[in-house]
Amino acid sequence: MKALGIPAALLLLTASARAEERRFEVAAWVDHFDFAGAAAGGKLLFDTETPEGNARILGHVQELGATTILWRNCAGSTMRYPSRLETGHQDAPRDKRRVPSSATAYGWVRYAEARPDILRTALDLCRQHGLRPGVHWPFEENHWAGFTFGGWNLEHPQFWCRNVEGVPWAGRSSLGFPEVVEHKLGLFGELLDRGADVVFLDFFRNGGWSPAYEYTEPVKAAWRERHGTEPPASPLDPQWCAHVGDYVTELLRAMKARARAAGRPVELWAGIPQIAPLGDAPLRHHGADWQRWVREGLVDGIVINNVQFDRADPYGSTRALYADVLKLTRGHCKLYCPVAAYDYTGFGVPDYRKVTGESFTAVARRLMELAWEVGADGISLECVDYDNYPADARQMMRELAAGKCHNVKP
Repeated sequence: MKALGIPAALLLLTASARAEERRFEVAAWVDHFDFAGAAAGGKLLFDTETPEGNARILGHVQELGATTILWRNCAGSTMRYPSRLETGHQDAPRDKRRVPSSATAYGWVRYAEARPDILRTALDLCRQHGLRPGVHWPFEENHWAGFTFGGWNLEHPQFWCRNVEGVPWAGRSSLGFPEVVEHKLGLFGELLDRGADVVFLDFFRNGGWSPAYEYTEPVKAAWRERHGTEPPASPLDPQWCAHVGDYVTELLRAMKARARAAGRPVELWAGIPQIAPLGDAPLRHHGADWQRWVREGLVDGIVINNVQFDRADPYGSTRALYADVLKLTRGHCKLYCPVAAYDYTGFGVPDYRKVTGESFTAVARRLMELAWEVGADGISLECVDYDNYPADARQMMRELAAGKCHNVKP
């Protein structure tokens, strides 16, 4: 059988080859707040509370060849949209007239009161430009614990976390309470309703939460029922960490179910710190049993937050660490490797520069190519602020994304 003179076998082969081609993603993390103070010649460059300002932000991010844009939904003491479930953040707007240097002062930021809805606007703009719209969600919403506690948490002290001594922590509510889980699922639903096709849970930005703060009555009662003993006094006890990790896993299971019911493809990603080299640190410090999530199909993507590379062999060790994680994710979910402008972990692009003596652009190229060469599904850019990826680096990454790294390496 032939079609237009082309053998059917060749048509099938061509279709199969196309099906195997997958776009190598460049996932950029973006926060309106990080662009709010950018100025030149004494004038602000972005009005981050308007659609026009959002379009300017997106234009800057697109200079890196970004294909997926992960907008921050909350942090820095303000919600980025008018949530019906979380009101505390917008009651304390950020006063940007208070600046620690001679930076341009620009008054208040009230994203949750801006019209139109800033987050919905940003996600809509992505679709209009053929980009995947996503959300970068700190786990959980009280990022920068100390002055950004969520209003819902403060209104429900009966759900507050406690340490082994029983001392409560007002900034976090325990996952042992069904009401807390439902609140988080409600926030998740708000993100889906605004059009997020990717929801990325960042377990590095967790407000300091860990299994050390889940000594609440329902969690302890479940331990007693399961083990017949009192919970261990050490929050680093492996069995205790696994016990607490079960609650996080069940939250992700419920989120995944909500995502599947969204009526469109929605991906759930998890950003895991201390993942490379492999070990139990993610579970001990973040309640993140990520290998289980991968095996059970609860996540569509794993984002490596940082790679603890060997300073004697920075790129060789990075390649090996990527490959170790990829062995566990391949065939289960996608993997995204970091090209991080931030260096607070001590393993971002600036730290590679210290070790190699290379330019920012040279390091970023090597890391992007390494991720592509080992067969990862893309890179994650943490975070794209105004000009923190230099102009020549933006051009280089855009060219790689359009050329050598356009598709995932077969």
